[in-house]
Amino acid sequence: MAQATNEAVGRAATDISTADLALALFDVVRLSRRSRGSDAIEPAAVAVLSTVERLRPARPSDVAGELHLDLSTVSRHLTRLEDEGHLQRTEDPSDRRSCRVELSDGGRDALFAVLANRAATLDSALSSWNPQDRETLATLLRNLARDLEAAQ
Repeated sequence: MAQATNEAVGRAATDISTADLALALFDVVRLSRRSRGSDAIEPAAVAVLSTVERLRPARPSDVAGELHLDLSTVSRHLTRLEDEGHLQRTEDPSDRRSCRVELSDGGRDALFAVLANRAATLDSALSSWNPQDRETLATLLRNLARDLEAAQ
Protein backbone atom coordinates (compact mmCIF):
# COMPACT_ATOMS: atom_id res chain seq x y z
CA MET A 1 0.00 0.00 0.00
CA ALA A 2 2.77 2.46 0.91
CA GLN A 3 4.58 1.59 -2.31
CA ALA A 4 1.46 2.34 -4.38
CA THR A 5 0.99 5.63 -2.55
CA ASN A 6 4.62 6.60 -3.11
CA GLU A 7 4.32 5.77 -6.82
CA ALA A 8 1.13 7.83 -7.10
CA VAL A 9 2.79 10.79 -5.40
CA GLY A 10 5.78 10.41 -7.69
CA ARG A 11 3.59 10.40 -10.80
CA ALA A 12 1.47 13.34 -9.62
CA ALA A 13 4.41 15.54 -8.64
CA THR A 14 6.72 17.00 -11.22
CA ASP A 15 9.53 16.91 -8.68
CA ILE A 16 10.04 16.27 -4.97
CA SER A 17 9.57 19.93 -4.07
CA THR A 18 6.01 19.80 -5.44
CA ALA A 19 5.22 16.78 -3.27
CA ASP A 20 6.79 18.55 -0.29
CA LEU A 21 4.64 21.59 -1.01
CA ALA A 22 1.49 19.45 -1.17
CA LEU A 23 2.32 17.87 2.19
CA ALA A 24 3.08 21.26 3.71
CA LEU A 25 -0.27 22.58 2.52
CA PHE A 26 -2.05 19.59 4.06
CA ASP A 27 -0.29 20.37 7.35
CA VAL A 28 -1.24 24.07 7.20
CA VAL A 29 -4.90 23.25 6.57
CA ARG A 30 -4.96 20.61 9.31
CA LEU A 31 -3.31 22.86 11.86
CA SER A 32 -5.40 25.91 10.96
CA ARG A 33 -8.55 23.93 11.75
CA ARG A 34 -7.56 23.97 15.41
CA SER A 35 -8.38 27.67 15.64
CA ARG A 36 -12.01 27.24 14.67
CA GLY A 37 -13.17 25.76 17.97
CA SER A 38 -14.84 28.98 19.09
CA ASP A 39 -16.36 29.87 15.73
CA ALA A 40 -20.08 30.61 15.84
CA ILE A 41 -20.57 29.22 12.34
CA GLU A 42 -19.36 26.04 10.65
CA PRO A 43 -16.62 26.02 7.97
CA ALA A 44 -19.05 25.43 5.09
CA ALA A 45 -21.05 28.46 6.19
CA VAL A 46 -17.85 30.53 6.34
CA ALA A 47 -17.12 29.60 2.72
CA VAL A 48 -20.63 30.53 1.60
CA LEU A 49 -20.79 33.76 3.59
CA SER A 50 -17.34 34.93 2.47
CA THR A 51 -18.26 34.23 -1.16
CA VAL A 52 -21.56 36.10 -0.84
CA GLU A 53 -19.72 39.02 0.79
CA ARG A 54 -17.14 39.12 -2.00
CA LEU A 55 -19.78 38.96 -4.79
CA ARG A 56 -22.45 41.03 -3.09
CA PRO A 57 -25.18 41.11 -3.97
CA ALA A 58 -24.87 37.65 -5.44
CA ARG A 59 -27.08 35.34 -7.40
CA PRO A 60 -27.17 31.84 -5.89
CA SER A 61 -25.86 30.46 -9.19
CA ASP A 62 -22.83 32.78 -8.97
CA VAL A 63 -22.11 31.56 -5.44
CA ALA A 64 -22.36 27.95 -6.63
CA GLY A 65 -20.02 28.68 -9.52
CA GLU A 66 -17.44 30.36 -7.30
CA LEU A 67 -17.50 27.46 -4.84
CA HIS A 68 -17.58 24.78 -7.57
CA LEU A 69 -20.67 23.27 -5.96
CA ASP A 70 -24.02 22.17 -7.30
CA LEU A 71 -26.68 24.88 -7.15
CA SER A 72 -28.97 22.63 -5.07
CA THR A 73 -26.23 22.25 -2.43
CA VAL A 74 -25.63 26.00 -2.29
CA SER A 75 -29.38 26.67 -2.17
CA ARG A 76 -29.70 24.48 0.94
CA HIS A 77 -26.82 26.39 2.58
CA LEU A 78 -28.36 29.73 1.63
CA THR A 79 -31.77 28.74 3.00
CA ARG A 80 -30.25 27.60 6.29
CA LEU A 81 -28.13 30.76 6.57
CA GLU A 82 -31.18 32.88 5.82
CA ASP A 83 -33.21 31.00 8.46
CA GLU A 84 -30.39 31.64 10.95
CA GLY A 85 -30.47 35.36 10.15
CA HIS A 86 -27.08 35.50 8.43
CA LEU A 87 -28.39 36.28 4.93
CA GLN A 88 -31.14 38.26 3.32
CA ARG A 89 -32.66 37.73 -0.11
CA THR A 90 -33.77 40.46 -2.43
CA GLU A 91 -35.44 40.37 -5.81
CA ASP A 92 -33.03 40.45 -8.73
CA PRO A 93 -33.88 43.68 -10.59
CA SER A 94 -32.69 42.24 -13.90
CA ASP A 95 -34.65 38.98 -13.56
CA ARG A 96 -37.75 38.92 -11.35
CA ARG A 97 -37.71 35.10 -11.37
CA SER A 98 -34.39 35.14 -9.56
CA CYS A 99 -33.07 36.56 -6.32
CA ARG A 100 -29.86 37.97 -4.97
CA VAL A 101 -28.42 37.30 -1.56
CA GLU A 102 -26.31 39.41 0.71
CA LEU A 103 -25.13 39.24 4.28
CA SER A 104 -27.32 40.61 7.03
CA ASP A 105 -25.65 42.64 9.75
CA GLY A 106 -25.61 39.48 11.91
CA GLY A 107 -24.09 37.45 9.10
CA ARG A 108 -21.39 40.05 8.54
CA ASP A 109 -20.65 40.12 12.28
CA ALA A 110 -20.43 36.30 12.40
CA LEU A 111 -18.15 36.15 9.36
CA PHE A 112 -15.85 38.89 10.60
CA ALA A 113 -15.66 37.25 14.04
CA VAL A 114 -14.42 34.05 12.38
CA LEU A 115 -11.94 36.00 10.28
CA ALA A 116 -10.71 37.87 13.37
CA ASN A 117 -10.25 34.54 15.17
CA ARG A 118 -8.24 33.15 12.25
CA ALA A 119 -6.22 36.37 11.94
CA ALA A 120 -5.35 36.25 15.66
CA THR A 121 -4.16 32.66 15.29
CA LEU A 122 -2.04 33.57 12.27
CA ASP A 123 -0.68 36.65 14.00
CA SER A 124 0.41 34.52 16.92
CA ALA A 125 1.98 31.90 14.65
CA LEU A 126 3.79 34.52 12.58
CA SER A 127 4.82 36.78 15.46
CA SER A 128 8.52 36.08 14.95
CA TRP A 129 8.36 36.69 11.19
CA ASN A 130 9.50 40.02 9.83
CA PRO A 131 6.97 42.12 7.88
CA GLN A 132 8.67 41.44 4.54
CA ASP A 133 8.42 37.65 5.02
CA ARG A 134 4.76 37.98 5.99
CA GLU A 135 4.03 40.03 2.87
CA THR A 136 5.95 37.56 0.71
CA LEU A 137 3.88 34.69 2.13
CA ALA A 138 0.64 36.59 1.48
CA THR A 139 1.70 37.34 -2.10
CA LEU A 140 2.72 33.75 -2.78
CA LEU A 141 -0.51 32.37 -1.31
CA ARG A 142 -2.61 34.76 -3.43
CA ASN A 143 -0.63 33.68 -6.50
CA LEU A 144 -1.10 30.01 -5.62
CA ALA A 145 -4.86 30.48 -5.14
CA ARG A 146 -5.12 32.27 -8.48
CA ASP A 147 -3.13 29.59 -10.28
CA LEU A 148 -5.04 26.74 -8.64
CA GLU A 149 -8.27 28.37 -9.77
CA ALA A 150 -6.95 28.68 -13.31
CA ALA A 151 -5.79 25.04 -13.32
CA GLN A 152 -9.26 23.70 -12.44
